[in-house]
Amino acid sequence: MMISDIKSRPVYRDLAPEPTASGHLLVVEGETLTPATLAAFASAFGPVAPRLHTWLVGGPQDVGTHPGRLWRLGSLADVEDSLSCASRGFGIGDRLYVSGTEPFLWRVAEVAGHVGFASGQIQLHHAGSLRRRVWCTHCHAFTDDVTTHIADCAGCGRHLLVRDHFSRRLGAFMGVMVDAEAPGQVPAREEVFA
Repeated sequence: MMISDIKSRPVYRDLAPEPTASGHLLVVEGETLTPATLAAFASAFGPVAPRLHTWLVGGPQDVGTHPGRLWRLGSLADVEDSLSCASRGFGIGDRLYVSGTEPFLWRVAEVAGHVGFASGQIQLHHAGSLRRRVWCTHCHAFTDDVTTHIADCAGCGRHLLVRDHFSRRLGAFMGVMVDAEAPGQVPAREEVFA
């Protein structure tokens, strides 16, 4: 995880189960859940854990090691659909725990907010790739899976400097035109967010 002095940059922590909550939903992207976190959830809820639902999204995870009722979902779109369909089942006492890449975390958090989860009910743990979702400040398009500090905008094609400024509302980093003052003078790209 990158550490930055820019205050908009989210700070992530390990997921910590809150056993006194009413219900629990653990959403895991790929192979991003650490053995320590799995052990913490297994210890807090026991092997059966009827109040814990675990959604595994993509990836060849070993399903035998996850506590609670286990569901396999194929993609982020499946998570969005499942959250929307289950919205009547969530209340103020429920907790959502999400582990994955930054674009995944913030998309799940956004949809969870639409179905009634407050920010205090959601824990986010960044794990996996550092690839970024970038929002163009010029045309307002999103460019996904950015690994370099300069990226071509998927909307307008401008060369964008990928800033460390993060918008929680958009779930993306800001991209500004790198050659605005000297058109055509684009620095060499460097792989920074692998």
